[in-house]
Amino acid sequence: MRKVKLALFDIDGTIFRSSLLIEYINGLIESGIFPKKAGNGIEDAHLAWLDRRGNYHDYLMDVVKVHLKYIKGKKWADVKKVVDRVVATHEDRVYRYTRDLVKSLKKKGYFLVSISGSPVYMVQKFARHMGFDRAFGQTLEIKRGKFTGIISNPEFLNKDKILNFFLEKEALDIDWKNSIAVGDTDNDIPMLKMVGHPIAFNPNREFVKYALKNSWEIVVERKDVIYKINSCLILPYEVMGE
Repeated sequence: MRKVKLALFDIDGTIFRSSLLIEYINGLIESGIFPKKAGNGIEDAHLAWLDRRGNYHDYLMDVVKVHLKYIKGKKWADVKKVVDRVVATHEDRVYRYTRDLVKSLKKKGYFLVSISGSPVYMVQKFARHMGFDRAFGQTLEIKRGKFTGIISNPEFLNKDKILNFFLEKEALDIDWKNSIAVGDTDNDIPMLKMVGHPIAFNPNREFVKYALKNSWEIVVERKDVIYKINSCLILPYEVMGE
């Protein structure tokens, strides 16, 4: 059997310039499926992140909690309309570096897999547009056409576990040494450790420290410039802020 080279990608903040989950929540509020007060549940964490007083992970966890709280009892048919509209609006709001990397790896015959903490129906729709072969995300239980508010795969944030589940079902002989993985936060480290070519893209503080220590490739896209970084000065927050 021919060995398969994998290309593993996080989505939110790695390919998509925002978060599919956040845009989806906003769409549910705007459509009236979620009440306006649902936005109040994440506004404090959002402002803390924008003002650089809080971190992005805490903000996303608040969004996840709000999603689970208000999705219970909602009809999948109504939610799907929002999913289709949101993805259609935002599907091309991507980083150039990862967009072009996906296209290049696709042409070279890599098996493209996306793993995200956003709802799987958002992730799969976005991933199809980008040309991925497989896509995984948060799966919510639906009974009789309505959401129960229960996560069917509680391990969805552990990307290495999701990947292992996928590999157990697929008869693939993986060429790990020549496989590639791309992520933007320290949550992606377990996934990137599995391949021979890990790329830290626009990494957060903990991720960049780990990437530097392990000599991983670091890429930053800012405005219309893409940088590859060999080293950097990591200052304490109090020094950076004053």
